[in-house]
Amino acid sequence: MTFETDPRDFAMELVEENRVTAELLLTACLKYMNHQDVRDMLDSNELSPRFLDAEQS
Repeated sequence: MTFETDPRDFAMELVEENRVTAELLLTACLKYMNHQDVRDMLDSNELSPRFLDAEQS
């Protein structure tokens, strides 16, 4: 995979090849995204409060 053709896989490969840590990549993504992007991402991956609260019930 290359940066130009599949940047998501490229980013994952950076972690898999230990070129960056998962924490660094996560921090970079969160800093780049706006608040609504983060909310949408958490919700679409069932990590928002509405899903987490349902698990605790």
